[in-house]
Amino acid sequence: MANQIAQEAHPIAAAQRRRQADQNWLQRVNRRADLIQRENHFNFIKLHNLSHFVSHVQRFGSILMYSTEMGELAHKEQIKEGYRRSNKNNSA
Repeated sequence: MANQIAQEAHPIAAAQRRRQADQNWLQRVNRRADLIQRENHFNFIKLHNLSHFVSHVQRFGSILMYSTEMGELAHKEQIKEGYRRSNKNNSA
């Protein structure tokens, strides 16, 4: 109760309250950043491999297993050419 009376006798200035709020906010941000840095990592294989894709593509070109070129070529040869040579009747 004495502390409350003392605080009422000497009210905290707005600038001082703002400074205190900024310090509290900065401490929370720093604690959150530390927690994220400690808990997050790329030690599991799927995310770790993603970090190598950029340099791989820059050195060797597109990654073959993710290229659509082969699928498009197969579609052109198997479907389109077959349809062009048929009598274009619905076989179903």
